[in-house]
Amino acid sequence: MKKIVQIVLFFMVLTSCVSPEKHLQALQKEAEGESALIVDALHAGLRDSVVHLGLENEDILHFVYDARGLCYWSSRSLDISVIPDVDYSGWHEYEFSNATTEVMWSDAGWYQLMTVVVKDWHINGLDEIERSFSYQPIRDYQQRNHSWWQSARDRVRVYYILLISLCVAVLGMAVWMLIAARGFGNLRFRHKIQLLVSLLVLIGFVYQIISVRNFARESYQERQQMQLQRLCRYVQSDLKSLYFFDLNISSFNESGMNIDLRDLAYTYDADIHVYGLDGKLLASSTPELFKSGLLTRLMDPYVYYSNQPTQVRYEHIGSVRYLAAFTEFVNGSDMQLGYIVMPYFISEADIAIEVNRIMAKLFPAFMIVILLTLVLSYIAARAVAQPLQILTKKMQHFALGKDNHLVYKHKDEVGELVLRYNRMVDELERTTRRLISSEREGAWRLMARQIAHEINNPLTPMKLTIQQLQRVRGTDKFDKLFDQATTTLIEQIDNMSRIATSFSTFAKLPQVETSEVDVAVKLCQIVAFAQNNINNVPIRYYGPDSGVMAYADKEQIGQVFTNLLKNALQAIDNREDGDVIVILKENEQEVEISISDNGPGIPEDIQPKIFTPNFTTKSNGTGLGLAISKNIVEGSDGKIRFDTSDKGTIFYIVLKKVIL
Repeated sequence: MKKIVQIVLFFMVLTSCVSPEKHLQALQKEAEGESALIVDALHAGLRDSVVHLGLENEDILHFVYDARGLCYWSSRSLDISVIPDVDYSGWHEYEFSNATTEVMWSDAGWYQLMTVVVKDWHINGLDEIERSFSYQPIRDYQQRNHSWWQSARDRVRVYYILLISLCVAVLGMAVWMLIAARGFGNLRFRHKIQLLVSLLVLIGFVYQIISVRNFARESYQERQQMQLQRLCRYVQSDLKSLYFFDLNISSFNESGMNIDLRDLAYTYDADIHVYGLDGKLLASSTPELFKSGLLTRLMDPYVYYSNQPTQVRYEHIGSVRYLAAFTEFVNGSDMQLGYIVMPYFISEADIAIEVNRIMAKLFPAFMIVILLTLVLSYIAARAVAQPLQILTKKMQHFALGKDNHLVYKHKDEVGELVLRYNRMVDELERTTRRLISSEREGAWRLMARQIAHEINNPLTPMKLTIQQLQRVRGTDKFDKLFDQATTTLIEQIDNMSRIATSFSTFAKLPQVETSEVDVAVKLCQIVAFAQNNINNVPIRYYGPDSGVMAYADKEQIGQVFTNLLKNALQAIDNREDGDVIVILKENEQEVEISISDNGPGIPEDIQPKIFTPNFTTKSNGTGLGLAISKNIVEGSDGKIRFDTSDKGTIFYIVLKKVIL
């Protein structure tokens, strides 16, 4: 965790675009403000305020001297065994034994204030600091060579690789599904469930693994703190027995106390330091730490100036932290003689051992639960989506007159949806039956009116002709008028016969039976026959002669082509520049036939009625040709439409292509 924090801080420094010189100037300016406040507090005799002001910022160090020497310090990290001799003219660079700094002196009456801004610590190496502690490196070395730790570390690495591979696989599948569906909204319902559940499971377990790792680290550190506190109480009890009758301790008995502390350190497997009531070192089990300048001879000011002398907190040497336990050094009468400090270096190797030990036990369970959850989510998603798939397939094959009901036994949300669907099917069938009956009756009424109208048209001239014959009967005009009347009557009778035949043909029109038809061959035959029209109107054909297979009624599709060509020739109406063009083209899924003429076009007011049965603008037409053509094309699951203007009309027929 510490390395991650250091990396983040490193990138923050890189992206902040603040040069070291500007950063140092900002620290110096802040230090000058703190120094001014401390000087004012010293002039006013407010020592407590000085303590709080000096401890607020760890990047800026303050040291106060009086006539007897050092009386206040805000950090014990800096080795001030040698006091810099600089003037009061501002900031000066000074090289301490363990740091490169900028120093500024301030005069505060009876006191002198030294303010220090650290530019660089000389002791930053973890190995160098670790070797300075007496017992912890030995224990680390022994633990690191245990075969069980090596095995646990290797297993945890394998589990991490498996987890990362699983996360990459799930994320890759998610990206592929989103790209294939072109967005989350277009995914199928079960894929949405699988994707969301898988991502949530992985995110949850990754978070859980990180939490367990952090908990293992914190738990281990807490146990070390509790152990250190317990050892510190044992040392306090032993020193209390050794110095039961002492009323004070001083540097005069340093040598003897060093021996006592060394014996206790060997017993409790930890370093021990003793500080006096003035916060300065009196004795240590490892005096080499102080002689080498790795540690200063001052006590941690946070503990020394606080009201809680018994506590555990982190100290630091340069940029490296270590744990330290503090408690009071008392005699047999519980009179305080000084302070006991026990430093304890918890290396990252120790934490890694503990974390790997716990993760090696938990990871198999994590992986099993993750895999089971993913598999169960897949099964659950399919189970939830299955009724919807059944409903979708049923609706795709929905057809009136068939059993369109769904069977679903459960009473959940899907069951309610199926129930609503079945009710809708029943209502739709009832409505359809009523609509069909109503349309059938309406169609027969319309047909009856149309037949009556068409028959009534020739009856009127027939009646007038017969009445005229009755008036001239017995006169000389009868013979002459008789010949004209019989001709008129025969024409009207033929017209009535033709009308009856057309309506009979429309009524007996067979059901469209779709099959695979070579529409190119069929169209070429019809065009060749129509090119021999009595008006010699040119009919041009563009397209293949054969090999264009489409779904249509093999017998009736020719009637569609004939009707459209006949209408095109009639639209030209003997124009000298008359021209009819027939084009056949195809794509991957459809076949399109277009038949165009250069006639006057279809008037706008009658365009909506062009496919209506019995509607015609011709004196001798029945209005059934286009209606029959539309019925044949749409019965083959095709489409028919037209575009018209004053320059001509184009009819388009689109049929489904046979994909081989």
